[in-house]
Amino acid sequence: MKKIISSIIILIAVLLAGVSISKSDSIKYNNTMNRLGMSDNAVVLRTHSKKSLITAVKELDQKKLTSYQIIFFDKDNSDFGYMYSHKKANKIPVTSGRYFSQSDFSSQIPFAVRGKDSDIESYKPQSQAYIKVGKRYVSIIGNIGFNGADILNSQTLVSLSPNQPQIKTKLSGVIAVLDGKAINSKESYATIKKTLHVTSTHKYSPQSDDFSNVQTNNNGELYMVGLILLFILAIAMEFYILVPLRFDLTRSHLTGDLKNNYRNGLLLRYLIYTLVPYIVGYAFVSWRIVIISHQTFNMFMVSSALIAVLIGIYQIFFVKKVE
Repeated sequence: MKKIISSIIILIAVLLAGVSISKSDSIKYNNTMNRLGMSDNAVVLRTHSKKSLITAVKELDQKKLTSYQIIFFDKDNSDFGYMYSHKKANKIPVTSGRYFSQSDFSSQIPFAVRGKDSDIESYKPQSQAYIKVGKRYVSIIGNIGFNGADILNSQTLVSLSPNQPQIKTKLSGVIAVLDGKAINSKESYATIKKTLHVTSTHKYSPQSDDFSNVQTNNNGELYMVGLILLFILAIAMEFYILVPLRFDLTRSHLTGDLKNNYRNGLLLRYLIYTLVPYIVGYAFVSWRIVIISHQTFNMFMVSSALIAVLIGIYQIFFVKKVE
């Protein structure tokens, strides 16, 4: 009965490991979505240039640069922004329609995506919805959103292209945020800053309207502590399962092949009590729990199961050294 209870505890440890990893993934994904899909390397480019956004995009388009994406957030309303992408477009969950494609950033016509909780008023005279940007009406090609990602849900983005007609919005009226491989390319990064007349830069943090207050969020890393504790708990249960088996082996006075066969039987019983909970737990987590960090969960499972096997082999087949 004690061995069955220990097996159940191992199963619970595996399930809790899956839940904790899933919760961590959810926190990280929400944070990423509130960054509009931008990486932790994204930077804010400060500029006071009077150059228009279209002119800036045209000049950037003529340069040989590595992939990047720039969102120009309105200084008066950070829930609205213009977006330009060169060989890169961070993926954002869409509730209806579609997100920007690379062809949208070379189109003569601007398009918009709108968060499900956006305050930007939309118009739908017929089947197509629009938002008013300046004196133009821009087609909404998709609605974006994700539960718990309030910043994403309130956002509205309009595509920019070097082939679009000029607009009045200037660099001095927006806050530019750069993301992509260009940040890590010395030449590309320097070219972009020179083109936009950047005066200063800092890491992007979406918690404030000017993105200047860099705050430390819970990125779900505390789950590692829980995983370690669950790992220790599982190992402890494996040792606990071994206690009566080792006692039986110590009391036996078998020799030769009989003792080897007895050891093999004990090892099989031990593996049934330890590995079956791992297999059942892994199957249930894979079936019912959404996990993005599969590598972390698989590492937990493989290391736990491997240590269980090694403990069993050592304690049962080398118990003679302990006697």
